[in-house]
Amino acid sequence: MHTRPLFRNGPPVSVIGLSLSSPPTSSQPLNQLALIAPASEDPTQSGEDKRAATIARARELGVNLFDTDWITANGHAQEVLGRALHGTDRDSVFVTSKAGPRLAFHGELLIDNSRANLINQCHDSLFRLKTDRIDLYQVHWPDDTSPIQTARGLQDLVSGGYATWVGVCNYGLPQLEALAGHVKLQTVQAPLNVLNRKSLQLIEWCNTRGVGFLASDPLLSGLLNGKFTGNEEFTDTDRDEYFSQPKFGQAVAFASDLAALDKHTPGQWAVAWALAQGAASVLVQAADVADFDELAHAAEIELSDQELATLDALVQKHGLL
Repeated sequence: MHTRPLFRNGPPVSVIGLSLSSPPTSSQPLNQLALIAPASEDPTQSGEDKRAATIARARELGVNLFDTDWITANGHAQEVLGRALHGTDRDSVFVTSKAGPRLAFHGELLIDNSRANLINQCHDSLFRLKTDRIDLYQVHWPDDTSPIQTARGLQDLVSGGYATWVGVCNYGLPQLEALAGHVKLQTVQAPLNVLNRKSLQLIEWCNTRGVGFLASDPLLSGLLNGKFTGNEEFTDTDRDEYFSQPKFGQAVAFASDLAALDKHTPGQWAVAWALAQGAASVLVQAADVADFDELAHAAEIELSDQELATLDALVQKHGLL
């Protein structure tokens, strides 16, 4: 599989990364249940076997980037990856983790980017992943913690050898600027897909500073590869605009047109579009080996200017651009 530098003069990472994190459906942190027990996280042994097989297949295809976080499935996702990579040459894989979200004693989900919490969650993740270091450690969501305190936590982890590089995830530009003034960030991770293009301004910020951009949620939580019919109703309040009418119906119609295009599957079109925007790596989730095989093929697709224009025209056709 092709690789790109994670950041300017940084280590090579596969252009497709396998994400074991719960996907964002909102500009705000996911609700408590979605983070702790996402629907895709089957806790049974058969479910773990399926995920282990997907991880093994990713390695066969040349994937070296594996994306995790502290809270998804209450840490089970990291444990699965740790077991799956046990015995692997550690230098042949690039493991990420994210920290910040935690549960208060009364069960409420909090974002805590304090120095103490970042360090504690890092040590938890090291144990779960069965490794001595995390290659890239990112702050999962912004909060009201002083950026100086957050920066101190990241710096201490790097100086202690527990994390090699650090970055942020789901940060807006003002929050990003505030933290970057106190610590050297190597990466920014955020949702990016053919419909939700808000993160393109973050890529511009990264490019001028030699910072790497990691694109998450390229399939818009399944909207872009036909997981929804348009008749679904959502009762939770944390989903973003594409899961509320009228945009939900428009997005489903766009996905239908995407499926009608020749040459590639909808998922491949979506991942290839995100790669064409200059991301160091596009992080995909896969239900099984077959699902990952389909999406990984996008690493070999280089969309032409005409194909990119075709996708833009389809987005405009449905009033989404």
